[in-house]
Amino acid sequence: MRGAGVTGAGGAGGAVTHPAQARTTSAAAKRGAGRGRRKGRDAMEWLFVEALCALLVAVVIVAWTIWPARRKPPAERDPGDER
Repeated sequence: MRGAGVTGAGGAGGAVTHPAQARTTSAAAKRGAGRGRRKGRDAMEWLFVEALCALLVAVVIVAWTIWPARRKPPAERDPGDER
């Protein structure tokens, strides 16, 4: 379909007419235009919160497993020594 949308005579050039100004952005699209950046920032903040929670859980697990090993063992008593 050669020459479709051509202006002028003879079908040469392949030029297509366009409106002087395209009004494709609606008011709703303009209101939501900044949401893309905010959504990405929210995702990054959520990623940091999850990473900090995972780090906290790891530190708690390590502290929980190491803490009993650091306690002093109870002093051994002689079986005949009663107080």
